[in-house]
Amino acid sequence: MKKGKKILSILLAASVGVTGLIGSSTVYGAQKTETKQKYVVVLDPGHGGNESGAYAVHNGKVYREEEINWKISNYTMQALRKSQDIEVHLTKTQNETLSLYSRVMAAKQYKADLLVSQHINDSESSSPNGASVMISRGTYRPEIAAKEKLFGSYVLEELGKLGIRRRFPETGGMEYRMSENGSTYPNGQARDYYGIVAQSVEQNLPGVIIEHAFISSPSDAYNFLRSDAKLKKIAQADANAIIRYCKQLPEKTSSDTGNGSGEHGWKKVNGEYYFYKNGIKQTHRLLHLKSGIYYVDKDGKRRYGWKVIDGQTYYFQKNGKAALGWMQKNGHWYFFNATSGFLYKDIMLIDGEGKIYIFDKDGKRYDGWCTYKGNKYYIDETGSAHTGWIKIKGKWYYFHKRTAVMYKNCTVQNSKGIKYTFNSKGVCTNRK
Repeated sequence: MKKGKKILSILLAASVGVTGLIGSSTVYGAQKTETKQKYVVVLDPGHGGNESGAYAVHNGKVYREEEINWKISNYTMQALRKSQDIEVHLTKTQNETLSLYSRVMAAKQYKADLLVSQHINDSESSSPNGASVMISRGTYRPEIAAKEKLFGSYVLEELGKLGIRRRFPETGGMEYRMSENGSTYPNGQARDYYGIVAQSVEQNLPGVIIEHAFISSPSDAYNFLRSDAKLKKIAQADANAIIRYCKQLPEKTSSDTGNGSGEHGWKKVNGEYYFYKNGIKQTHRLLHLKSGIYYVDKDGKRRYGWKVIDGQTYYFQKNGKAALGWMQKNGHWYFFNATSGFLYKDIMLIDGEGKIYIFDKDGKRYDGWCTYKGNKYYIDETGSAHTGWIKIKGKWYYFHKRTAVMYKNCTVQNSKGIKYTFNSKGVCTNRK
């Protein structure tokens, strides 16, 4: 299975928001209260959008990894939502192409206690079968690796109850792989290979990849993947493991000066807005409410405009809601993650139609000529990178139909046998 593609999408991401009731409330005499908080679990359906993942055909039935992953994640979410102690979110929508970084950052913004990336494995041979869990080797933040290993053991126990074989018995079903390009963690030690795992460690949260079975294995496909009923069993196994893991975590509580009335909602005091949950004033946090994403500072005041929170940039509008998706301001276009609201910077986004948008280090969308990661692009009047032929100031250029990279220093031949030559500046020298 391919695990390293780094393509993003501008489709809206799915989120199951924290359900707070918004309205005015009366504040009574202040008192110190403490409430139990839910554990936050973020599920990541592997692949999707332009990253279709693996596929196989067995006895005339087509198995597609992105479809299987999506169903498993949604069935897992449905099972977890029955728990009163767990708040669950997805990193993405079904047809969205999302980078590994954005998947991890979605979990980070939700303040996740656990990120679970759900996959199906693949091989060039039909022989391999069974399940494994990819976790950190522990060269950096070994306490995170220990949590991942514990959770992984629960996963493999639950999947084993379904009859799914445990791979790598010498490591208890855990799968490790270290970077092959010499990259290291901040402590100078070798970095884990898989993006979800390594970037989760860097964000200081447990993040694993579950390989539930092999799509390339006729026996795994038939026994575990061929129907929704079987996928629901896998999802329930994952949910059981997650619940077991959360039960062994320290109880999460929050304390603050609140009214003790159990009221929820916004309260306006001296022109400032404050948000109360279970009678407790919320402070210094992002609020994922049904109506949108808000931010309250250390004093509990709702904030507006540009804000940098935990290293990520947001824009909060006049109504306090974080901008999501596209925003035009002061003549520039910006794009914000629709799940978590953070601004995309120095990045390339690809939408569901394959259109490419490129943003600079300040988050501004490029227009006209632009160089990104060493390649040349031309952003046309649509705001997206041009593909195919275009004539600019009397000169012809050609941009790859999929990647939008400008051709240069090359000669290519089209389907009709016509050859075109492009110089070092990308100009076609034999087309008038």
